Amino acid sequence: MNISYKWKAFSAVALSLFVMVMDASAINVILPEIAEDFSVSLVAVSWVTITAGLVVSSTLLPFGKLADLAGRRKMQIIGMGLFAIGTLVCFFSTNISILISGRVISSFGASMLQAVTMAIVLAVFPKEERGKGLGLITFAVGIGGLAGPIIGSQISEFIGWKYIFLIMFFPTFFGLLLSYYVLKDNLIGSPESIKIEYDKRGALYSALFIITLIINIVNPFYISYSSPIYWILWALCISLIVLFIKSQVNNPLAMFNLKLFSDWRFSFAVGSRLMGFISNGPFWFIIPFYATIVLKYSISLTGILIFLNAIGMSFAGSIGGRLSDKFGVLKFIIIGQLSLSLTWVLLIIVGSEASFATIATVSLFQGVSNGLWMAPNTVETLENIETKYQGLISAFNALVRNVGSVIGISISTTLITFILIKNGLNVQIGDLKTGTQSEILILSDAMRYSFLCSAIFGIIALIFTLTGRIKVSKH
Repeated sequence: MNISYKWKAFSAVALSLFVMVMDASAINVILPEIAEDFSVSLVAVSWVTITAGLVVSSTLLPFGKLADLAGRRKMQIIGMGLFAIGTLVCFFSTNISILISGRVISSFGASMLQAVTMAIVLAVFPKEERGKGLGLITFAVGIGGLAGPIIGSQISEFIGWKYIFLIMFFPTFFGLLLSYYVLKDNLIGSPESIKIEYDKRGALYSALFIITLIINIVNPFYISYSSPIYWILWALCISLIVLFIKSQVNNPLAMFNLKLFSDWRFSFAVGSRLMGFISNGPFWFIIPFYATIVLKYSISLTGILIFLNAIGMSFAGSIGGRLSDKFGVLKFIIIGQLSLSLTWVLLIIVGSEASFATIATVSLFQGVSNGLWMAPNTVETLENIETKYQGLISAFNALVRNVGSVIGISISTTLITFILIKNGLNVQIGDLKTGTQSEILILSDAMRYSFLCSAIFGIIALIFTLTGRIKVSKH
């Protein structure tokens, strides 16, 4: 393969990933403006992000399998096209329903893109450079997460939030052209056969299971935990995963080859990935509340914390990926996950009286920690995977990341809310911005318990990594 080709192909998929992440992170910044413009509540406007998350998570596995069967180039191009159309629908939206419809369209595109990104990178980079390629993907994600809030806030303030979607359209359209002219099926690991035999039943069960799982975890309808409906939904969720597993056993067209989990290293790498994202997930959600309410930082200082975190993740991801090719993935996963837990412990130790410089350093350190373990862990999960399954497992990795982050945020918010209620504060976290000193002290203590919980999940992730290697060495 031409050496320069890998960089052309990488540019196409990295651009698509950068735009997706920038889009998602920018949306979070402008939700209040959208609510005000369309005269809807923040609860109603939150469905702009909830719907997008449900669409992406529920379709990742089906699209990953379809990409392995029908071709990654086709999936990349269609994904970019849908994403571009969705951004235009959002730009021209006149009410919240049209905006959400646009987000649904673009989310289908985003899911297709996430399903093939890592698989294409794995195909165009030689095995000894996989860490480098996946590390640079982490860099693109970090830069996208960094650019979104900055660009989103500035555009929203000066020319209006809708123009964010118009601006997103142009790099998306450029990425579409780049994918069309650069990507070649025979060079990115796409199948040679055009015959498609697809497990529709397995795809349906997996999609419904993920939708039900996320709805149960996030609980966007605020169903009481003592309500029969809540537990009926969990029963439905369990039934769907049982049906999915049964549909895959002895199925020659199985959407997901469950025998992949017989590889202990793969299984424990996946478990480590899930625990790592459960640990990491709450950072970008909880820390802004911690900074603005407990530490009394301004929005601009809070933005700097997120900025430093994204910078740390971007550069450490790139460096960690490159070095893992040379020195092996294990040591970087261990250092990254150990440092991730240490970050949460440091937040507990430094307390609410720490200087801004101290908290900023911890935020940067947290980003570096994540950058170090993410790309090597991805390499670990794909180490012994056949080429024909790489698109599916790439999508599966993205799904694990999404679900892990959702679970982590849910656990943290539930724990904090429980402690607040136990102390007589039956309010949402954001409602304490004008709380008394004693109320904020209760919130501060609750958040420390949340930090400790995240640290524990980081240690569990490390244990999974080490256990997988021990088990492999015994075989």
